[in-house]
Amino acid sequence: MVARTNDGARPVETVPPGSGPGIFRATWSNAQFRNLAPFAIADAGAFVSPPPPALTSAEYAAALAEIRILGNAAVPDPEALARLQFWNLAAGTDQPAGEWLKIALEVAEARHVQFFDEVRLLALVTMALSDVVAPTFSSKFVYAHWRPATAINEADTDGNPLTDADPTWKPRAGGIGANPQHTSGHSAFSAAAASVLAGFFCRDDIAFSHLNDGAPNGMPRAYTSFSAAMFEAGRSRVEGGLHFEFSNQAGLAAGRGVGTEVIATALLRKIGPTHFGSCPL
Repeated sequence: MVARTNDGARPVETVPPGSGPGIFRATWSNAQFRNLAPFAIADAGAFVSPPPPALTSAEYAAALAEIRILGNAAVPDPEALARLQFWNLAAGTDQPAGEWLKIALEVAEARHVQFFDEVRLLALVTMALSDVVAPTFSSKFVYAHWRPATAINEADTDGNPLTDADPTWKPRAGGIGANPQHTSGHSAFSAAAASVLAGFFCRDDIAFSHLNDGAPNGMPRAYTSFSAAMFEAGRSRVEGGLHFEFSNQAGLAAGRGVGTEVIATALLRKIGPTHFGSCPL
């Protein structure tokens, strides 16, 4: 605890609402986490996402058109809603970082990982989950990009002739999100954890099922690999109308970068295989 006294997590920093096209409009807190000191990576700044596409670009218009359909609360899609609810989780839960820690525990126990190896795995996963926080919040702070709901409601202000406004549009998730949308935190956390798990076991294609507090009807979801769960978690943010696909991809890239560095440099064995499997990572 003493070593983390000045780790950047305090004091709380609140950002006031922004204004104008492309800018997040609400007050948001915990912006100080962009300064959170890493546990394992050398430089959090290396994983800050590239900027979102210009509002006037065709790429932006395409992303807006996609989420306008896929994330629309008025368009029934039970499967998309189930994926959103599963990964969105209930209020008060540690979403989604805590779920990935549970997944790590479940997979380790199912594969009979020895105690000390399991401890090392959990340390690697938690370090990666923590270390992806700073680049994620730095991206949100730097770009302060508006959420899709605002973007669609006010598309007549974005200067793009390929977009048009729908003042009545609402996201499938209900709320618009508590902070700027670029980059996607769910995507970044999921990619960081999935990369560490795949690296630790020296394979991605490990099947597992998982049940959480947000699971519709209390039913678990099954996955053929860590990356399958990662992609579903990230894409659920688009289906929920919360993040554009370019921010999902940016979050996945940041998380993979952090997870890859953590698994390659932290808590390495000095004798025998570097990690649990036989691959020389």
